[in-house]
Amino acid sequence: MMCGTRLALVPALLSTWLGGCAHLQVGEDGLSYPERQARLEAIDAWEMNGRIAINTGESAFQGRFQWHQSAGSIELSIRSPLGAGILQVAGPPERLTVRARGRTWELSDPEPELSALLGWWLPVRSLNAWLLGFSDPMYSSDEEFGPGPALQTLEQRLWQLTYESYQLSEGLLLPRHIDLTHASLELRVTIDRWRPSS
Repeated sequence: MMCGTRLALVPALLSTWLGGCAHLQVGEDGLSYPERQARLEAIDAWEMNGRIAINTGESAFQGRFQWHQSAGSIELSIRSPLGAGILQVAGPPERLTVRARGRTWELSDPEPELSALLGWWLPVRSLNAWLLGFSDPMYSSDEEFGPGPALQTLEQRLWQLTYESYQLSEGLLLPRHIDLTHASLELRVTIDRWRPSS
């Protein structure tokens, strides 16, 4: 009986071990998860664009976004499907300039102040890592890896992220569809293009 119990544990233990080592396997881009992360962190400037759907539980919005990252600063632009500017955020994560509805705000405590302006939480401090398929190293996280090897789910900063699909961009395996949820707030992101920039 004891022998049968031990044998039954072997597949479960093997599955756990393989799951823990998944990030060391090689993906479609020929890189392991740590190698891909190091490669992307070495790129000083990059940009991406795509589509975003926001559901706050009380209202919903769909539009397009563009993100530019350079030397620790971000530029985020969100536009309506017809191209009208909805929101522009620029600067280092510690001090952002926000433009919306024809007005400009200088934020010294960006995330809570931006949340107050929008009426919902936009986690700008961590988005640059999350959009590339990594956890934010400044905060604790719970990660699960899928094939790729790449993040499949991530829990961090009271957010739950599900990486629905990946794509090869400039030879690197990067997210294509991401679902981000926090309480009743849901963001759905589709990344159409990513590339290094000068």
